[in-house]
Amino acid sequence: MKKLGYIMMFILVGVPGYFMGAQSFKGIPIKLKLEVEKSISLKTPILIGQFFIGAPYLSNRLSKSNPEKVYFSFADFDCVTFVENVLALYYSDGTNSKFIENLIKIRYNDSVSYENRNHYLTKGLQKLVALNILSPINNQLNSKSIQKNINYLSKHINSNYINMSRIISIEKSISHEDMYYFGSNNVVEINHLIKNGDVIAFVSSRNDLDFQHVGFVYIKNNKKYILHASQEKKVVCISDVTIDQYLSNNKKIKGFQIYRPNI
Repeated sequence: MKKLGYIMMFILVGVPGYFMGAQSFKGIPIKLKLEVEKSISLKTPILIGQFFIGAPYLSNRLSKSNPEKVYFSFADFDCVTFVENVLALYYSDGTNSKFIENLIKIRYNDSVSYENRNHYLTKGLQKLVALNILSPINNQLNSKSIQKNINYLSKHINSNYINMSRIISIEKSISHEDMYYFGSNNVVEINHLIKNGDVIAFVSSRNDLDFQHVGFVYIKNNKKYILHASQEKKVVCISDVTIDQYLSNNKKIKGFQIYRPNI
């Protein structure tokens, strides 16, 4: 990620002039609904993610206005909205109303507003765990811990639209927590803990930001890749390199967390 502003896609911040406006939800398309039903029957959420391979990567699609409108799209994703949509669909039973309910619960706390959106992936993952959608595979015995001074959003966002004190409060709460993660060099040692379809979240090397990227573990020929909405490739795809190669090649990442869908 060569430009500082691009990092903001991971905390889901809109950029003036780029946001298209919230789309009205038009229902789960038939082909996608069939894939959801198949995924549920096989207990394999990652099948839904594979359905979206080739969909364009587009960042900054969520609202910058406040009050906020929910953005619905099965046609474009950033890395976070890709994971959100796959999980919301899997736990929807293929019904429109349940999908909407799931997406809002995953993306927001309490109500739909800018301040209540889970801008930081730390809060998004915590919400997914609280909803019993994911379980963390980040035990203290095999992982490292760090405390960060999270303040990226409050340093860069236009405060005219939001309650900045609420954002700062969220950042402080994240900063006070120990962040457990597996180091970039520990993939081999904890390889047995990583399963196909796990959510993998890559910890940023920046002190003011929690995560750099997120996707799903995709195992092919006994090798572990990433199924993700890739900024580099500009599409949803399976990575060309394995997870350990991705980690060793990316100096902006210091490690990763693993979460398993509760299926």
